[in-house]
Amino acid sequence: GVNSMVVQANCHRVMKLSGVLQEFHPGNEVVENVHGIRETFLLEGQRRRSSKPTGIFKVYFIGKLLWAKGFDILLELEEYFRQQTGSYFDIDVFGTGPDEVEIKRAFEDSAKRENRMLDNLSIRSRRPPLPVRFMGMKDHSFLAGDEYSIFVNPSVTEVLCTATAEAVAMGKHVIIPYHPSNSFFHQFENCLFYNDKKSFMIQLQKALSCSPPNISNESLKILSWEAATTRCIYASVISKRDDAKNKRLERTKERHNIRKAISGLFSNNMESGTISIASFGSMEGNRCEAV
Repeated sequence: GVNSMVVQANCHRVMKLSGVLQEFHPGNEVVENVHGIRETFLLEGQRRRSSKPTGIFKVYFIGKLLWAKGFDILLELEEYFRQQTGSYFDIDVFGTGPDEVEIKRAFEDSAKRENRMLDNLSIRSRRPPLPVRFMGMKDHSFLAGDEYSIFVNPSVTEVLCTATAEAVAMGKHVIIPYHPSNSFFHQFENCLFYNDKKSFMIQLQKALSCSPPNISNESLKILSWEAATTRCIYASVISKRDDAKNKRLERTKERHNIRKAISGLFSNNMESGTISIASFGSMEGNRCEAV
């Protein structure tokens, strides 16, 4: 597409935060997280590592209130959890957004669901309100401390979620789906992955039964802006071999384009029995009969 053409014409190297993004420049792309997080979250991870477990296991989500953030998936996860355990799981939701009214209605009573995105949900019968509290907008750093220890993010529409990285740094249990946007987080012990409703339930029950593992200094450093900058530098390096290869490809492409242009010029004019010779400068175009 047009995006790929522009990128290939102007970029030597393409760095993508995750594999979710389309291919822009084949052979010259690298998937690398070159985004860091604020020091506030790193300091909280250090504090939590040195503090004693409190036994408080509250669940939360933070982000914009958009259906695209996975709230329809969260509804299904709540219903499956109730079917298997006999009760819903409590969760506090922080954030505001364009779909706030409809999302709140959906969680209050299934009979009030009006958003077209819920038409495909398997939850049809009327049910009591879910134990979900909408807490309004708040900066993620205000959720530091021991009150909340489990972050749930069912979204599969992210490129790479900053809120997830922040929760990881703060040493919370982080429950997220197997998805290309979450590949970077496989290296952290406090991340719990799921691929279906059953595995989500198992991971949530695990998180509700124990404190998150302590996050190491090495892991915290990976999440810092310093480490992100280092990754950016290394990812942007082009070897002499790759540079020579790119130049050969560019020359080949230029020769191909020139041959194509000349071929088109002559074939079009030969049909009319004439050849047009265009010259640039003080000379004017000449016209001669084709033999």
